[in-house]
Amino acid sequence: MPSPPKRLRLMDELGSPKTLMAGHDIVMLAQSPDWLILGLGPDPAALAAELPTNARVEYLECPAFFEQAGEDWRAAIPAAWGRTESFDPHRERNIIMYGSAMQLFPSFWGPVAATLALPRPAERAPGAGKTALVPAEESRLIASEAARALRDEGFQVRAVGPDDLIPVLEESRPDLFLSVNFAGLDPYGAAQAVLERAGVPVAVWCVDNPFHSLSGVKTNAWKNIHLFVTDGWFVEPLERYGAKSVRHLPLAANPDFFKAVPDRPGLQDKLLFVGRSEFPDKKAFFAGLTVPEDAWAEALAMLQGGERPDFGWWASRLGTGCLWPGREARRAGFGAEQSGQAWRSMVIREAAQGGGLVVCGDDAWRGLVDAPFILLPPVDYYGPLAGMYASARFVLGAVSPLLPHGLTQRHFDVWAAGGCLLTDDTPGLSIFPEELTRPVTYRTAQAIPALARSLERERAGLIASWRELVASEHTYGHRIRSILEQITS
Repeated sequence: MPSPPKRLRLMDELGSPKTLMAGHDIVMLAQSPDWLILGLGPDPAALAAELPTNARVEYLECPAFFEQAGEDWRAAIPAAWGRTESFDPHRERNIIMYGSAMQLFPSFWGPVAATLALPRPAERAPGAGKTALVPAEESRLIASEAARALRDEGFQVRAVGPDDLIPVLEESRPDLFLSVNFAGLDPYGAAQAVLERAGVPVAVWCVDNPFHSLSGVKTNAWKNIHLFVTDGWFVEPLERYGAKSVRHLPLAANPDFFKAVPDRPGLQDKLLFVGRSEFPDKKAFFAGLTVPEDAWAEALAMLQGGERPDFGWWASRLGTGCLWPGREARRAGFGAEQSGQAWRSMVIREAAQGGGLVVCGDDAWRGLVDAPFILLPPVDYYGPLAGMYASARFVLGAVSPLLPHGLTQRHFDVWAAGGCLLTDDTPGLSIFPEELTRPVTYRTAQAIPALARSLERERAGLIASWRELVASEHTYGHRIRSILEQITS
């Protein structure tokens, strides 16, 4: 029995070995003997046998594929076929595309696919107003605030889903595509390539750990995006991995929180903690990952002493060699996330010792914290939360170690609402004046009750100063103007 033919194997764009499967997709059929082949696939001779005998063939091939495929593969390309480096999407002819091309070398094939999908990008209409595309439901946290701030800057904001992009770009040329955490951008960069063909700047605001978002990205094309990170710690590693435009852009205050009034009298003498024990789908995101026992013991000791076993520490401690491509970053992220849950548990436990603690969160806190506190169910961010901040004597904050130099929405919203925030000691506080951060910062969880007692006389003055600062420098309007300045510079 003859042995099966040897399959072609090569390294994809990200350096992963791939065995090639045959198969082409029909892009266009025409009453013409002219054919354009976009990617020859693993067996040019077999492909030639499937085409009409009178076919006049041109082909476009990724240079990296062409070089890796080898001499035997190149020799199998019919001599009459002509290689081209560009093509006219308006010319009538038969077009087929290698089915796996985009998964192998998406940075090369993305612009090709974009040319096919959007052969005629819309021109900017004379006198047209400014338009921004925001690929998320506007009820989503941050996307909603960004959309509102864009409107305040004179933009028409259009929420787009995956199927909306091409129709929008066929009829108009927006001024900005703003994504939160890579929402609306697919793993292989097809949407990004279409936007670039249309001449639309793409900006991604990473409000969470950017390497978690990038763990699902399969193309180098992300490096060309305007990136904004809420945690400045990530600027240097992202640049080291090839990002060409990355800037620190912290979170900001929701303008509606400035309208808050104390409407929960039961909280007026209480310390309030708001937060879930873990983020949704945590188990699926970190599936199969564990924390080494010795590293975990070290992390717990650090937390007790007021140190932060954050994402950077875990990456170093676990010897994480590559934060991208791939999912190695999630190993460090899992350690940081578990540390964050342990830290919040310590904070709740110690704060409860002083009495009068209210936790607004899920039932899992009861199993995680062995201390007396009042438990309220989670509330809608756009509902009663602002009033709760305004009503509580103090609001207790704890920053996730997933963001080594991060801040939370509470660092802005609590003050905007007229509340008083007690925060753990994160390097992210450096964006604020020290005379305002020092009085409200605790380093160890054990220090929380004493800190709250020490602020009784200063509380009103601190709230007024913080509220003025946030209103003048830290609203979503300020952040959107920073994005617009960066993409036009």
